[in-house]
Amino acid sequence: SRLTQQLGDLQSKLARLQSQASTNRRIQLLSDDPTGAIQSLGLQSILERNESLKTGAITNQGYLNATETNLVTVSDSIARARQIAQAGIGDGVSATEKATLADEVGTIIQGVLRASNGSYQGRYLFGGAAGDQAPFSLTQNGIVRYAGDTSQLQTYADRDFLQANNLDGARAFGALSTATGDDINPALTLSTRLADLRGPVPYTADAITVEASNGTPITKTIDLKGAETIQDVKTRIESAFAAEAITVAVVVDPATQSGLRITPSVGTVKVANVVGSQNATALGIAGGPVAQINGASLNPKLTAFTPVAALNGGTGIGPTAGTGLRITNGGKTSVVDLNGAATLGDVINRIQAADPDVYARIDANGDGLQVSTRLSGANFSIGENGGNNATQLGIRTLKPTTTLSSFNLGRGVPVNADQKLVITRRDGTTTTEIDLSGSLTVQDVLTKINAADPGVLTASLNAVGNGISLTDSGGAGALTVNKNELADRLGLTGTENTGATGVLVGTDANPQQANGVFNSLVLLEKALRAGDNVELGRLLPILDGNYEQSTALRGELGARQKLLDDVTNQFEDAKVSINENLSKVLDADLTSTITEIVSLQQTLQATLEISSRTAKLSILDYL
Repeated sequence: SRLTQQLGDLQSKLARLQSQASTNRRIQLLSDDPTGAIQSLGLQSILERNESLKTGAITNQGYLNATETNLVTVSDSIARARQIAQAGIGDGVSATEKATLADEVGTIIQGVLRASNGSYQGRYLFGGAAGDQAPFSLTQNGIVRYAGDTSQLQTYADRDFLQANNLDGARAFGALSTATGDDINPALTLSTRLADLRGPVPYTADAITVEASNGTPITKTIDLKGAETIQDVKTRIESAFAAEAITVAVVVDPATQSGLRITPSVGTVKVANVVGSQNATALGIAGGPVAQINGASLNPKLTAFTPVAALNGGTGIGPTAGTGLRITNGGKTSVVDLNGAATLGDVINRIQAADPDVYARIDANGDGLQVSTRLSGANFSIGENGGNNATQLGIRTLKPTTTLSSFNLGRGVPVNADQKLVITRRDGTTTTEIDLSGSLTVQDVLTKINAADPGVLTASLNAVGNGISLTDSGGAGALTVNKNELADRLGLTGTENTGATGVLVGTDANPQQANGVFNSLVLLEKALRAGDNVELGRLLPILDGNYEQSTALRGELGARQKLLDDVTNQFEDAKVSINENLSKVLDADLTSTITEIVSLQQTLQATLEISSRTAKLSILDYL
């Protein structure tokens, strides 16, 4: 029995060694070496994770390479367009020659359009998150429309490192106009989420201590874990004192609409941070003991759920019935009805429903609303519709603070003593000349006009749309602004034109446009066909800027590609190192293994011989 057991053990050991020799693996089962097996599993897990990340990095490299290839086409096209613009300037170039150059620009637009709709592995490169549809299209009237968004598609290039593998069309081609929404300062409300607060320090959902005292302190530790809104904070503090001799009331401070007010029923109140936390400070209520705590401003971020009534410190955006706002975009005017819009999300949805060719969103800082046009090669503006909603939403494109230098697509307004605004009054005999020299903003212009004949000749922004309106109550004739470059650039040249007696409604001299390559190319083609040398001159530095932007983006892509190359090389180096460690743990020492096999074979042979002899013994051998 002992010999049989010994034979079994030897054969088992021999089989294991022969398996190690054939596979070059020392560990076949966990029981062979539990510690080594656990080490090898950990190393293999790292190896598999790194291999997955390396595959992702290679895929990202492919997207970036394809993107860079298309941008090379764009850069070359912009360089050629600039040469064409330079060649087309001047009266020495005939209309036929300019038309030929315009035809070439049309061909360039088609080439850039193909590059902008480039794809890789079934995903359009420049559409942002909307990668399943062509981001750019050319409309029948020669305007280029962008259908994508501004999303950055980020993937892991390393374990804790996210990197974008795309360029959206807004960055790569300047496909959206610059949005300049104002801070519309939402008031704090009981429904404001704690995650959206921007108080003195970040909110962390820790506990706070509240002490109410009228001689004998009552101290409560208020646990704010799980609290989501200001209402939750109010409820937990008030509930903690509801059964006590002193109760505590928590409200949004009516004086500021931006912080909390905490008031005890009698005596004083004190709010403090617990040890290791700054949460009372984050809520702006750390302080006391005092008769009333008036909290610091918590400056909540705008979200889609922000009530319209909470905007502008709680004053809202004014009456909306019959007003709203007016969007002029690509020759089309849309009126946005805001009546009944309860939240900022409702406002955004109504804007985009009224005009699908705009892109509306909350800015990255959560301060204001931004609205841009998706159209390149067309004018865009947002004005009032008889109310004050566009101004209160911070998105009117012509406002008192608008600089005169931005008028007329950057050409500005010639405000100097040599040229005055000449107004023929309604009385038919008076001419008013207004010196606008030194004016920097629209408000400066309004102030100087209103000072010319106070209470009789008045200037204001148009009640509908954009522009400057003049009103003259001093006669019965027509109000006229004489034509000159100053009046033209202000959009005021003309005679009263609305049917409203004594009112001259000016035109919008401050339209917005997309600021990218498509806008420049479309305008370049139009300028060449129209023989507009002034416009050609304006476009030259813009094309230079387009080229510089394209070059800078190619540099950025190159830096990303270099980083991915470095990451891939690091994974390869790590793979070699990990495999070396795995080899030390898993691989068998063939010399030692073969030596042991030979030794076991000899032992097995000797044991078999002993077993054979023993099997032949009988009782007679022991007599």
